[in-house]
Amino acid sequence: DHIRRKMALQEKKEQKLAMNKAEPEPPTRYVVQMALCACVNSALLGYDTGVLSGALLYLRDAMNLSTAQIELLTSSMNFIAIPGCFLAGTIADAIGRTKTLFAASLTFLAGALLMAGAQDYGTLFFGRSLIGIGVGCGLSIDPLYIAEIAPPEFRGKLTSYSETAINIGILAGYVSNVAFMWLPDAYNWRVMLAMGALPPFVMMILATFVMPDTPRWLLSKGKQDEAEVVLKKITRSEQEARNTERDIKASIADEKTGLGWKEGWKKILCPSKVIGRMLSLTLWISALQQLCGVDVILYYAPILMEQGGITDRLYQLGLTALAGLAKVSVLFITMQYLDHKNAGRRPLMLLSYANLAISTTLVAIGFAVNSVGLSVFGIIYFCGAFSIGAGPICWLMNSEVLPLSVRARGMTLGCSLNRLCSALLQTVFLSLTEAATPVGSFMFLTGINLFSFIYLWFLMPETKGKTLEEMYDFFRGIVGVKKTEAAPESQIELEIKDSKASESVSKDVSEFNGGEQTPGGAVEIGDINPHPTREISDEIGDGQEGTI
Repeated sequence: DHIRRKMALQEKKEQKLAMNKAEPEPPTRYVVQMALCACVNSALLGYDTGVLSGALLYLRDAMNLSTAQIELLTSSMNFIAIPGCFLAGTIADAIGRTKTLFAASLTFLAGALLMAGAQDYGTLFFGRSLIGIGVGCGLSIDPLYIAEIAPPEFRGKLTSYSETAINIGILAGYVSNVAFMWLPDAYNWRVMLAMGALPPFVMMILATFVMPDTPRWLLSKGKQDEAEVVLKKITRSEQEARNTERDIKASIADEKTGLGWKEGWKKILCPSKVIGRMLSLTLWISALQQLCGVDVILYYAPILMEQGGITDRLYQLGLTALAGLAKVSVLFITMQYLDHKNAGRRPLMLLSYANLAISTTLVAIGFAVNSVGLSVFGIIYFCGAFSIGAGPICWLMNSEVLPLSVRARGMTLGCSLNRLCSALLQTVFLSLTEAATPVGSFMFLTGINLFSFIYLWFLMPETKGKTLEEMYDFFRGIVGVKKTEAAPESQIELEIKDSKASESVSKDVSEFNGGEQTPGGAVEIGDINPHPTREISDEIGDGQEGTI
């Protein structure tokens, strides 16, 4: 048994070395197509963000809105998105990822039409609240959907499609503002908002007739035949399909047996040391993404430019659209480096927050010296810096770090915190700008971005290239927990080159009852191995040896 374990470990190291030298096989066309379909949901949030920034200028005049009413209307969507985020995890686990996307889009559609036809502030606010529920549900699910169908070596690039779709939606909203600003002021903002009903309608059609549910959810519900059909489409070989199905079933089996772990939300609220470390990282990243100031700049850019001395509406909306274009352009470059062997998640995040701090400082200096050009340049620079890492990597980390048993609920919590931070900042930012001047408010954002850089420098590891099933072992090594602690997704098992020998060992071990694994990874008498053998961790064999 000791020799077989050593052979398996050596084989895996050789395989990893060969993989590092060879270019990974690209994902199937079907995976790319389904990822693009899921991203339509993200475009909903993007369009709402972009179009409202311009519509607010006309809404303010048409309904005689105060600064407090503008702040409340803008932030209400994010406050209401929080219960939507919490509902999303439970709904997605119960009825599936695609049906949850359909429900979120339907709610968003109703809210967009209500806002477009509103005759008073109350109706406008109610429609905005419906949009918030749809955004909260959808924002939690589409990166999760992509992560569960994407191969690990391309998960970063594919999951970043969601952020790309948000940015394209933002740019579309800005273009819509410029296109319809020429209509009479009495209803140009209504047309701008009504156009927001098109993306959710498209998403509802895709979720119903085009997109399948993920193999992980299908297998968790016992839908074996449907899962196998999807697996054949998203994997690049029959062997990969079998290996993926085996790993998913192992994760599901461990989750159902519990392995000594508490179920449901208790795993989140009372986490182990490893899960706690994972949650801490994902929640901090979710919060910092919004505390950097991105939403207040995207929503209030025309108003900020007005405060800076640009009074012409065309210039206000045109320069805001230019900032959106910069945001999208940089993101397309970032996508090429998320899984690159010489880059990855960590360096891009550090680069992003360093440049965010520089950009907000430039905006503050521009306001201080009455330089409109420097302030506008700082806003455009900020949008580009955000797309380097803070934007795309936030949801990638949420979807790839957390284990299957807590992934949906963990992403729900991360999305909720993200929306809460956005709402709080939107609620006070214009008032803060009036009280502390734009210089003080942007230097406040600089301080937050410097803090974010320091936090990520010390506490964010690199996670690229790891499968969703390997991530737990990686974080267990970070916190220094020995392998005697059972993972919530998998037990430590052996992968032996000779498949017959592998089946024999697995069969022998499965005849015993109860038991624990030793620190070295061997199995003591009575250990249960309820599912086929899986890959051995690199760490197995380095510690104290055990015996059967």
